[in-house]
Amino acid sequence: MANPKKIFLIDGSAFLYRAFHAIKSLSTSKGHPTNATFGFTRILLKLLKDNSPEYAVVLFDVKGPTFRHKMYDQYKANRPPMPEELVIQIPDIKRIIAALNIPIVEKQGFEADDLVGTYSKIAQKKGFEVVMVTGDKDFIQLITEKCTLWDPMKDTIKDAKKIKEDMGIEPGQFIDVLGLAGDSADNIPGVQGVGPKTAVKLIAQFGSIENIYENLDSLRKKKKLYENLCNSKNIVLLSRNLATIDTSVIVKKHVEDFKLEAFDRKKAFELFQEFEFKALAAEFAQNADKSEKIYKLMTTIKELEKLAQVLENKEIFAIDTETTSRHPMKAQLVGISFSFRKNQGFYIPIGHTFPDELEQPSKGDILRIFKPVLENPDIKKVGQNIKYDYIVLSKFGIVMQGIAFDTMIASYLLNPSVRGHSLDSIAMNLFGYKTISYEEVAGKGKNQIGFQEVPISEAVNYASEDADITFMAYQHFKKEIKNQGFSYLMEKIEVPLITVLANMEMEGIKVDPNVLKHLSNTFNLELKDLEKKIYSLAGEEFNINSSQQLGIILFEKLKLKVIKKTKKKTGDSTDVEVLTKLAQTHELPEKMLRYRTLGKLKSTYVDALYRLINKETGRIHTSFNQTITVTGRLSSSKPNLQNIPIRKKEGKKIRKAFIPKEGHLLISADYSQIELRILAHCAQDEILIEAFNNGEDIHTRTALEIFQVLPQFVTQDLRSQAKTINFGIVYGMSGFRLANDLSISRKMANAYIDNYFKRYSGVKKFIDDTIEETKKTGEVFTIFGRKRRLDDINSSNVNVRNFAQRAAVNTPIQGSAADLIKLAMIKMDAALQKNNMVSKMLLSVHDEIIFETPFEEKDQLIELAKNVMENVHPLKVPLEVHFGTGENWAQAH
Repeated sequence: MANPKKIFLIDGSAFLYRAFHAIKSLSTSKGHPTNATFGFTRILLKLLKDNSPEYAVVLFDVKGPTFRHKMYDQYKANRPPMPEELVIQIPDIKRIIAALNIPIVEKQGFEADDLVGTYSKIAQKKGFEVVMVTGDKDFIQLITEKCTLWDPMKDTIKDAKKIKEDMGIEPGQFIDVLGLAGDSADNIPGVQGVGPKTAVKLIAQFGSIENIYENLDSLRKKKKLYENLCNSKNIVLLSRNLATIDTSVIVKKHVEDFKLEAFDRKKAFELFQEFEFKALAAEFAQNADKSEKIYKLMTTIKELEKLAQVLENKEIFAIDTETTSRHPMKAQLVGISFSFRKNQGFYIPIGHTFPDELEQPSKGDILRIFKPVLENPDIKKVGQNIKYDYIVLSKFGIVMQGIAFDTMIASYLLNPSVRGHSLDSIAMNLFGYKTISYEEVAGKGKNQIGFQEVPISEAVNYASEDADITFMAYQHFKKEIKNQGFSYLMEKIEVPLITVLANMEMEGIKVDPNVLKHLSNTFNLELKDLEKKIYSLAGEEFNINSSQQLGIILFEKLKLKVIKKTKKKTGDSTDVEVLTKLAQTHELPEKMLRYRTLGKLKSTYVDALYRLINKETGRIHTSFNQTITVTGRLSSSKPNLQNIPIRKKEGKKIRKAFIPKEGHLLISADYSQIELRILAHCAQDEILIEAFNNGEDIHTRTALEIFQVLPQFVTQDLRSQAKTINFGIVYGMSGFRLANDLSISRKMANAYIDNYFKRYSGVKKFIDDTIEETKKTGEVFTIFGRKRRLDDINSSNVNVRNFAQRAAVNTPIQGSAADLIKLAMIKMDAALQKNNMVSKMLLSVHDEIIFETPFEEKDQLIELAKNVMENVHPLKVPLEVHFGTGENWAQAH
């Protein structure tokens, strides 16, 4: 006998909620929530992949009362309304279901449960084997020999045999269990004091509700249960009726209508792109027809000279390099690829070590043929993270000029909230094109080889494709950048900054390894001493790096007060906040705080920095990132020099290791209170503008305004409090946070904030207007037009909404400051060249620029930097730069 046809009845409404709660937070770069959509999609795809069903249907509830509400008007009365973030995802989920060509059924007045029950009954009569796809226990009542229950999220299957084994009852008897136990989620009352376990035992013993009441006297010994059952007969019967799934709903569609067709891969792919499901988009991307791609290997002198001649006559072309390392200062050039036309690319191998028969061009030939075109500023170049290529080529002997566009930066400007702007992502997002992965040509994991070891014949398509996709992306992005008003940012700030940053990275900063070695030894001795003291205070040795073991010492042995649980609620927390509070009552947590701080400084900074000193240059070469932060601020990595804690004495000791080369000194040019000055400009606040224009100390002025005291009574403490408030306002500080920071009452903190806004009414208006405008548009802008989307500003989740409101106010301030500093760096670089100065810019850290300057150029550099940086862009208040000089970074700060 042939196997029966199988149909999957999917309880869509149950999975809406489960998917929504299973994934706490997920949204597109525009802030549109997608957590339920993603979770639901994964459930459907798992079902399709694991089962290859021939028949399936998704069944949904319909908003509005059902027949159960007529039976009992309090049915589901205590259930909160569906979260708004889930409501707006339902149409998205239905679009995906449609793209996967799975039918949907819903009917007014009935729940998805009833539709599942009805179609289960119909399908079994027609000889189908039925799989109910849900995690809802109510469906147990429908299980038969031909109908099973599958929960894909837990990957559990329940059949009649399983129910009998686990509960000792038949599936059909589960309705009576529900009648007795009720359901708090649906507000089905049941019997008071009777839970699911008791209900199962009663039905296993008596068989049915009717039988329980016929033999009620046998339960007299269980007085409370007996009384509750006596008082609840009508409620029990009502509860059973409410919990009974209707299997006789009049439906229009036939089971045969649920035969699945192949899903629409193109439509599904487009939706996955729209919702930014990168992995799914990649999975569903149509394998691009690569037959239209023309990728050529160029090795002979004649071919190279002809290509160079063609490039010389192009207005713009894309360039990409292949190398031996991701870090440009360590990388050796392996090959160069070019593209100047869609679907076309050329690859020149230079440093492959795989024993191909092909002879590669010499360095001399490459320099002779391509140096003129690559160093010609009139011929424009575009790249993906072209700063990397600039550095690699500079080390090779070609100082590339004419950089006009960077596709990675363009992607970032258009969508700063998106995490990745790789060429693979861009290809997928723009063209639905799946690029050749590095693993495909170089292998994976331990067996992965360097690109220099890849055979040239295999390298051609990979390398040419990079240049080709970059050129195609440029053609798309240049229109978008113009249409969305980002031309100034791109042309005047981000692109000119590329070579400025590249030169700073290549220059690096000198580090004294002896200072770091000495610091490491000093920290190590103190750590050992702290370890002994901690063990002594604990009365025993334990794993000092184990939070769990520390918790046992603090809370079980020393009986200190438990402050809070860990995030997963699995133990007592020993985080910084907890140890800081406990340190007020015991010495051990105080020593632990010091131990942890010192340990992190040693490993994260001192030892790590020592390892990162370039053996050839004796300097550290950080990488500056233009496409990481949502506000436009630069970040640095490998190492992150912006995170060295300057306020602590140990941080200053670390900065002492950063030194100038011989005959030079380090000069720090630090913008003073730049964000408060931009706040004054944006808010057009009269008091702030007046104070800055008069050169007043802004924190003292704020103290005068909000504390209402005479100037002679502004103490250092009052000024410090005013400073906290000034900077806190920019970051949307709450009364709660201010109270904690100043160790004052919440009432007083709120009074301070109210006072601030009464005096600085322009600031208050700016904050209110910015939030209101962002609520309407979902966007916020810097002075220079940098954009950030904040759709979460209309979220029903108060924490999410408050974060977006703070970001709406802070982004124009912090983002504008970032843009001003970038402009200052560009103009300083030009000024240093124009004046033929030896001084170099080395670092940009937040609002500070670090220069390495010969002794004889010190005064000239300070005068030049002051003039350039303070006049970088006109504002309603003056910009002010403070200078520091020294034999190391700590002295210069």
